[in-house]
Amino acid sequence: MNNEINEFINMHGEKKYAEIVILEYNFDKIFHYRIPRDLKDRISLGSRVTIPFRGKVAPGCIVGFLAESDVKNLKDITQIIDKKPLLTPRVIRLTQWISNYYLCSWEKTLNYAIPKTRKAWLKKYDITDITGILPQKPSRLPEDDKYPDKDKDKGRDKEIIFSAEEVKENPPLKKIENSINNKKFQTLLIRGNDFNARMNIYLKCIRKTLKERRQVIILAPTESHLSELAGLLEKEFKGNMVIFDEKIDQKSKYQKWIKIRNSQVDIALGMRSSIFVPFDRLGLIILEREHSGPYKEERSPRYNAREVALKRAELENIPLFLSSETPSVESYWNVRENNFLEVELNTGRKRENLLKKTIIDMTREKSKKKIISYELQQAISRSLKNKRQVVLFLNKRGFSSFMICSRCGHIPKCPDCNTSLSYHVDIQKRAQLICHNCGKRVKIRDVCTKCGSKEVRPLGVGTQKLESEIRKMFTRAEIRRLDRDSLIKKDDYRQILEEFNQGNTDILIGTQMVLKGVDFDNVDLIGIISADTLLNLPDYRSGEKTFQLLNEVISSFREISFPKEVIIQTFNPEDHCIVALKEQDYNYFYQKEIKLRKELDYPPYTHIIKIVILGEEKEAVKQRAEYLIAYLESLRKDKESAKFKLLGAVDMVLWKSRNKFKVQFLIKVKELERFNKAFKKKYDKMLSKHSNQKNRLTIDVDPVRMV
Repeated sequence: MNNEINEFINMHGEKKYAEIVILEYNFDKIFHYRIPRDLKDRISLGSRVTIPFRGKVAPGCIVGFLAESDVKNLKDITQIIDKKPLLTPRVIRLTQWISNYYLCSWEKTLNYAIPKTRKAWLKKYDITDITGILPQKPSRLPEDDKYPDKDKDKGRDKEIIFSAEEVKENPPLKKIENSINNKKFQTLLIRGNDFNARMNIYLKCIRKTLKERRQVIILAPTESHLSELAGLLEKEFKGNMVIFDEKIDQKSKYQKWIKIRNSQVDIALGMRSSIFVPFDRLGLIILEREHSGPYKEERSPRYNAREVALKRAELENIPLFLSSETPSVESYWNVRENNFLEVELNTGRKRENLLKKTIIDMTREKSKKKIISYELQQAISRSLKNKRQVVLFLNKRGFSSFMICSRCGHIPKCPDCNTSLSYHVDIQKRAQLICHNCGKRVKIRDVCTKCGSKEVRPLGVGTQKLESEIRKMFTRAEIRRLDRDSLIKKDDYRQILEEFNQGNTDILIGTQMVLKGVDFDNVDLIGIISADTLLNLPDYRSGEKTFQLLNEVISSFREISFPKEVIIQTFNPEDHCIVALKEQDYNYFYQKEIKLRKELDYPPYTHIIKIVILGEEKEAVKQRAEYLIAYLESLRKDKESAKFKLLGAVDMVLWKSRNKFKVQFLIKVKELERFNKAFKKKYDKMLSKHSNQKNRLTIDVDPVRMV
């Protein structure tokens, strides 16, 4: 589909034929249909229509128009479903980009982006034709810059957003002001741990954007972050915004979608899928906490909302704000490559002076089996004596997933991938170490290869075991545990939080759930039980995830008016992530991390595609894996394809998970678009070969989870 030609035909030319993606079949194909005369004036790009297909009536979406078609015996479009398309032309182009980038069918992407509808809703919640009625100025196209408006009020466009005093205190604010005033595509990475300062920037930029009669999309990674933003934004914009929260039903989502399509509201706040909302005068996109994992969709089309926001901002020719205390390595690399503009906000020193960070080297503890160090035990006692509260944080995945030497802290790693070797016990109860990236198997040794110690053991302790130990140590304290296993009744989560926030709980033990809704005002101690459980996951991002998550734990102390302490227990105190965490030095972390990524050829220096085959029968999974390997090897001979590395094919590992057999491959490729184009040539054949009720093929481009 030629976008420029299609847009011209859509606006000026005669619409004879339509390019249609069928919405009921997982094809990666475009079909041609003839447009009846009585529909020509009402049909437009993005219209959903019904069409005859394989003896049935099927729904489709118009993705382009043609003046001529070389396909013979074309059938007519039957009827138009929506009075006005639910997606704008630019969002249609965005879904096509997602289909190509994330190696999924266009049908999957369109079905994901278009809200679910029912016939009754189509009549009840009508879309009015607003073309030419509203006085707002139209959204800018990239081409607009070629033909500047001489009558434009330049003084208004260069309006002051931040006061001279604010700019003096934070000079980088001028970059934000210039970006908003220029109204062109530009990505700004806003760094700073002061949420209120970031919120102040958002509010001022939103006001300016609305003043220009343009619209704003704001994305949050989770429901808790969404609620926090909603509470602040609704104070000023309640009548002019819609919120797509986690609890929204399909009917309410459709109603809000229609409000946006009718230009009845100018602000949309939601999680990742809200990037598709059909604003036609979009002026600004904001992503709060851009590094967060939940921005990655784990179902097809498996997109990352950050990358999609970047593409949409480019298509709309508007500024994009990415904000984070601990930016993703990819985003900060883009800053260093001059693709993004960095805005680093000053933070108050009072906070740093009142917050003490202590690293405990667990290899020096007398009892190697001890969960709580002597120093942390003493700190808990002090807090309880001072009538303060304590939060003990332990990642849920803290079970025996890797081996560790209790004396020197050494953890066996794959010599090829530099990721931790995972501890596995097979059906015959034989233990071995396996690399989940390349499949390499390593025998478990009784002696540490680094120091010669015999104190080598699987590492791992869960929250239940931790709770048991804490109860033995502090018999008089009120102790509660907050994780998924502790929530039996519907009301348990609210009740546990309420008890803690009212001061009725002395020690709260939990996973990431303790970061949502817990009031830290009376907490003066956070204990991070084991930094190593995250640090040594079989994932090249393990260091980055550790730094980001534990920084989030530390940042739970948002307002600090009296001395507080964070104690981090680890077997690897010299690891760059732990050192950077103690010093709160993101630049140090980035310099060390990016060096490792470059040496081992990991993103951002390459792209990774994770392919998983899952099935009920071991032999069937193996056969499909061999077929896939053969297909990928054939691409090496394709001149149109890009060079790539295939990991996991030589030492293929089939493992059983939840009564299903699974095999995983990784592809490393630098020229992703070129590789994808070649890979997609036989995409439909690939799907039919691999996908049925018993077997599933999953393709994940730029995965967030490696296992």
